Amino acid sequence: MPASASISNKTFRMLALLHALPRAPRKATSAELQEKLANDGHEISKRSVERYLEELSASHEFGAMLRCDDASQPYGWSIHSERNLSIPGMDAQMAATWDLVHRYLKPLMAKDALEKLDPVFREARSWFEKHRPIGKRYWSDKVAYVPRGFALQPAKVAPGIADQVYDALHRNRQMDIWYKDNSESQRVHPYALVDRGAVRYLVVRFWQYEDYRHLALQRLRKVRVLDDEVERAGDFDLDRYLRDSQMNLPYGESIEVVLNFKGRAGDHLYETPINASQSLQKLDDGTLLTAHLEHTQELVWWILGFGASVEVVEPHGLREEVADEVLRAQQLYKK
Repeated sequence: MPASASISNKTFRMLALLHALPRAPRKATSAELQEKLANDGHEISKRSVERYLEELSASHEFGAMLRCDDASQPYGWSIHSERNLSIPGMDAQMAATWDLVHRYLKPLMAKDALEKLDPVFREARSWFEKHRPIGKRYWSDKVAYVPRGFALQPAKVAPGIADQVYDALHRNRQMDIWYKDNSESQRVHPYALVDRGAVRYLVVRFWQYEDYRHLALQRLRKVRVLDDEVERAGDFDLDRYLRDSQMNLPYGESIEVVLNFKGRAGDHLYETPINASQSLQKLDDGTLLTAHLEHTQELVWWILGFGASVEVVEPHGLREEVADEVLRAQQLYKK
């Protein structure tokens, strides 16, 4: 085998090893890293993993990134919590994209999930600092993100909970959980995580039951990931669960909706269509929208948000549903 091929293989394995390392405060032993690399298709011995770790930690390029917990045997290895592999090809467009991603995700994602991308965001900011024109405005002074609508702050999840939940889901492992004020743990089979912006829900089946439940992630006080595999993981259909459950997600009966927007209330639909099926008809006093939509609670809330500026023409069931809500609101304000 040519020497260049050997060097290439070693370099490739070292890069794979760097990507396999968890970010501090989590850590992994050389045996755990060897098993992870083997599962990813890399034939490498535990001794080679240990040798590569020693070489990387002693190198000028990667030494500052690696952390070794040698307080006990076996040693635990990790990537420094504030370090990251440099992103190749970073330029103005890529740095600007990451800067916008940060500002767009910040009000939408939970803090613990967003922190995973902190090293990338820092590198983007660092690029702008290094290439900032003298005396010129910084990038963030030129672009703004203004969220549309009224948004709730994401619920706070206890430190470490999300990492363990993601790990259990990824490896199909059962968990013991301490939910809300329960002093006793409960055994669950985790199947999916549903992010609804302000709240993330863990879909599980409790040990002794057949039905599925969704639990708010912020209400988990403690989690213990077990070695036992989740039972019947292949039988779970997330799309079907979302359609059949009571989460008020965008799943429901498909209906043809006709809405009469008064004045200029529907003008935005010309530039931001509701979906590809919509058709608009200009009226003397407004705009008539026709579209195929799913009948959900979110659709009703969206229509009610326009108040007296919209009328549901069809279907009759949706028209009655919205009219009932309006009448109840009217009665409420008559008190």
